Amino acid sequence: MSASFNTLDTWWQDSLGALPAQSHHNGQSYFNSEPPFTTLIDTASIHPLHQLGLISIEGPDASRFLQGQLTADIEALAIGESTLAAHCDPKGRMHANFYLYCATKDHYLLQLPISVVDTALTALNKYAVFSKATLTDISTKYAAFGFAKVNPVPDNTDLLASLTINTVGSIQWIKRAAITHYLSSLEILDAQWCGSAAWEYRLINAGLSFVQPQTVGEFIPQMFNLDYLGGISFTKGCYTGQEIIARMKYRGKVKRRCFPFITTAANNTLTIGDECLNAEGQLIGTIVGVTNDIKNTPAQSYGMVAIKVAAAEEASLSIKGETAITITALPYAVDGDGDGDGDGDK
Repeated sequence: MSASFNTLDTWWQDSLGALPAQSHHNGQSYFNSEPPFTTLIDTASIHPLHQLGLISIEGPDASRFLQGQLTADIEALAIGESTLAAHCDPKGRMHANFYLYCATKDHYLLQLPISVVDTALTALNKYAVFSKATLTDISTKYAAFGFAKVNPVPDNTDLLASLTINTVGSIQWIKRAAITHYLSSLEILDAQWCGSAAWEYRLINAGLSFVQPQTVGEFIPQMFNLDYLGGISFTKGCYTGQEIIARMKYRGKVKRRCFPFITTAANNTLTIGDECLNAEGQLIGTIVGVTNDIKNTPAQSYGMVAIKVAAAEEASLSIKGETAITITALPYAVDGDGDGDGDGDK
């Protein structure tokens, strides 16, 4: 989640031009008719998601390769199902986290921020040399559309995948070449067109965070609450970084976790990587995601901050000592013991 998404590529600019009037701000898209974020949460909505990329992993060793690399239990994933997962370095730090979709047992898709596709590909390819699995960036061949509180259009021959996004909704990946027909099929849906910024707000509201270029190699999966979100298996076999991640569950404590926040005054200049300080000016966390509600008056920023668990309830927190923030509630209870059960003990 970022206020600095890559600039819309030409295809997205042309395609979005066929939709209702919209604008772009800090790399995020907004539809002129969409409501402020605070009233969006109960609204059925459709979101073009230019900020997402897609990696294909295909071959007879695809399942075995991913099982030995990712935090989730790939072998337990049925065809047509999706799950959160992460790929880590040997120290348990995430190169990327993403949604993994099982197209077939020989073909999987990784959905992640397009800004980290190259990083994720490079990291995975280091381990794929001796596997019969081909990794390919297919982001420019397909387009993603998010659906919240509305069922997407039925499957068709131009649909590559439909992923369930925890409590948020679903995302469909469609062939770019079929975009005109696809957009026509959406006309039957009773839903509000909203931009990428509003989708990021929905992710924040669901307690979801994703590694961005500024945070590659900085966090273990539990710090992004993947143990609460079904993104870590503690019963599967070994995978890269597993020893460190398991140690956090059985022997250690997770000192930092991600919590949502809201600015207490208008501010849309926050960026991923900005430091969170307490009242004494001590560094206690880092912004890992942020989105801006320019439809609200005044404009408001929402985000996710990876912060010391003990400091999450402090009253006076700020970004860089300049912008006051308030930590808001996650939709699930977290603790610092690293086992993902919310009971606060080891």
